Amino acid sequence: MELQATISKVDRFSSAEHGDKVEIIERPRGGISIIMAEGKLGGRRSKAIAMKAVHSVLTLIASGLHDGAASRVVLSNIAEEHLGKAQISLSIISCDLESHSIVITKNNTMPVLTVFDGEAEFLRFDSATDTDHCCAPSVFQFEIEEGRNFILVSDGILQAGSQFEQPLDLRASVESLFEDDEPTVQEIADAILNQAIKQDLGRPRDDMTVTVLRISPSPSTSIRRECVFFPIPDSD
Repeated sequence: MELQATISKVDRFSSAEHGDKVEIIERPRGGISIIMAEGKLGGRRSKAIAMKAVHSVLTLIASGLHDGAASRVVLSNIAEEHLGKAQISLSIISCDLESHSIVITKNNTMPVLTVFDGEAEFLRFDSATDTDHCCAPSVFQFEIEEGRNFILVSDGILQAGSQFEQPLDLRASVESLFEDDEPTVQEIADAILNQAIKQDLGRPRDDMTVTVLRISPSPSTSIRRECVFFPIPDSD
């Protein structure tokens, strides 16, 4: 089997206030974790808070701490440091080769979409509640299954088009990508992001992030690859 993962992201249009941060890390005992956070401080978007949360979680996972424990420590520390004025929406999706499972950790109600054999469905998290202000995230574990895709998006994706009465139908959009040949993880992420931007009439009203993780049936090579495309704005 082969683990494939990608991230596609765009910042809110024409605004210096951004709150999303996402990173990927190789786990110390095998596998990867993708950590996504949205931060607010005093009710305003705060990328600094999101970056602090993500980097702190990365450090703890790299040291061997489990995802749930790492999340609780970081959320608690940030709440204490900022006297409860900082809000963090934190999501982690991991392929943990030590436990041979997909682990999803979150303190929010953001849905996770799974795709298998071209059929998409939202995972049901029965115990998930809106706990953005809470330091006790929920942890969910799934068996690693060949050919299954997991898609995690930020609220900027889910709310795309809502201001213009043309909300994004995420499930239908994803299933349409699988109608012919199976798309690559990068094609999935880019297609979702581009459709969300289109629903917002080309001007994203919020930061938009899409992460895709797939368990491919067979590896194409033993080589590990990472690739980053990061636009550099023109300096005026």
